[in-house]
Amino acid sequence: MLTRAEIEKIKNTLNDLSEDVEIIVVPNENWKDFENFAKILSKLCDRISYRVEDRGGLIAKPAMILKKDEQENIIYNAIPLRDELEPFLRTIIKLSNGFEIEDVKGFEAEIVVFVMPVCPYCAKVVEIVNSFAVANPKIKSIVVDVSRFVDLMYKYDISSAPTTMINGEIKLIGYVSKDQLLEWLKRVSGDYKKDYFVTLLNERRLDEIKEIIAKNPKDIRILAELLAYEDFMIRFGAMVVLEQIHRENPDVIKLAKDVIRNHLKHEDFRIREDVAMLLGSIGDETDVKFLEELLKEDEEEVKASAIEAIKEIRDKYGK
Repeated sequence: MLTRAEIEKIKNTLNDLSEDVEIIVVPNENWKDFENFAKILSKLCDRISYRVEDRGGLIAKPAMILKKDEQENIIYNAIPLRDELEPFLRTIIKLSNGFEIEDVKGFEAEIVVFVMPVCPYCAKVVEIVNSFAVANPKIKSIVVDVSRFVDLMYKYDISSAPTTMINGEIKLIGYVSKDQLLEWLKRVSGDYKKDYFVTLLNERRLDEIKEIIAKNPKDIRILAELLAYEDFMIRFGAMVVLEQIHRENPDVIKLAKDVIRNHLKHEDFRIREDVAMLLGSIGDETDVKFLEELLKEDEEEVKASAIEAIKEIRDKYGK
C-alpha cells in the first residue's frame, strides 16, 4: 500500500505532534485497506491511534474519520496515497497542534471534495477545505475518491476532478483557491443563489439550475430576476431555462410571473423587448393586458415584440 519512501515521509512528518489524534475506521463489506492504512499510521506515530466503529449518517462507507477530543469533522471516503498523502499528513499536524483561520469562524457548512487518482489539483483543494474544517468544527470536510465510489460519481453527476460541493447544492468544478472558497462560504451564509445561478449560466450548466428549482420551486423567482442582468448572455441563458421549465412544468412559471411582468417596466428598452418576447413563449391570456401597455412605447423594437407576443399568445389559446 505504501512505498518505503512514503513510510519514511510519514515518520519524518509526524514526529512532532502535540496532542493525540484518533482515526475511526468505519467498515463495510470492503474496508480492510482502510484499516490497514490506519494501522500503519498508528505504528509509525505514537500520537496516532485507530479503532473500528460502525457509524451512520455518512455519505458512504468505508470511511476514516479524524478525531481529536470531541472534534471529528474531517472524513475520508478515500485512502490518501501518492499526491494526497502529504496534504493528509499536514491535516493531521494542524489537527494535533492546533490551527486557526480567523476568516472561517462563524460559518457552518458541509463541503465535499470529489477527487480522482492522478489529479493535479485535487490535493490542493482538499488541503484548503481540511484547513477550514480544522479551524472551525462547524465546517465538515468530506473527501470522496470517485474512482472507488462510482455510485456517488453518478449520484452527484461528477464529470471532472476536483469538484467541490457545498451544502449539497453549490458545485464548483476545478481548482478552487482559499479566497474563492471563503467567498462562497460567505455567500452561503447570506443570499447566495443569485450569484450561484450566474455562475451556472456562465458555465452553461443549465440542467443544474433546473435541478435546484425542481427541489425548491420558489427559486424560479431568483432566475426570473436575472432577466434584468447587465450581461446579455446571462439574460439569454435565463430565458432559455425559463422556456425549458415552461415546457416541462408550466405551473412552476406562475410562481415568478410577477417578477417577469415587472421587467416590462424596466428602464432599459432591450430588457423590455426581451421579456415581451419571452412572454410570447411562456405567457397566457393573463399576460396580454401587461403586454398591451407596451403598445404605447416610443421604442419600435419593444412595440414590435409586444405585438408579436400578443399574437403568439392569442394563437396559442384561440383568442
